Amino acid sequence: MKHLSLTLILLSALAGTAFQCSTDPMPETCTVPAVVRDLSGLDGCGFVFELTDGTKLIPVWDWGWCGTPPLPKGATEDPLYNFEYSDGKMVMIGYVERNDFANVCMAGKTVKITCIKEAIFTPAL
Repeated sequence: MKHLSLTLILLSALAGTAFQCSTDPMPETCTVPAVVRDLSGLDGCGFVFELTDGTKLIPVWDWGWCGTPPLPKGATEDPLYNFEYSDGKMVMIGYVERNDFANVCMAGKTVKITCIKEAIFTPAL
C-alpha cells in the first residue's frame, strides 16, 4: 500500500508538470518569409503558413491547451492573438518547431509562432 501511494504521488507530480503551459521566452525575430494558406478544405486543417520552399507550418498555441475562459496569463501577448488570417497574405514570421503537439492536420509541421509581421515580397525573376 505504501508503494502504491508513493507511485500515485509521483505520477501526479509528473502529470502536473507535463501539462503546464510553457513560460519559456521565445525569440522575436521575424526573418522567415511565408504566405498564409487556407487549408480548411482538408480534414482537420485550417490556416497554415507556407514557406518559400513549399513547407507548410501548422501553428499551435501553448495557452490554448490550458483552458478558457478566462484566458490564461500571457494569451493576449501571443503574436497570433489578433492576427487576421487571409488566404494569400504575405508575412514574415519567426517560429520554433513543436513536435510535442498532436495535430490531425497532416499537411505540415507543428510550430509555435514567435513573431509575425505583414510583408510585401518582390517576385523572383
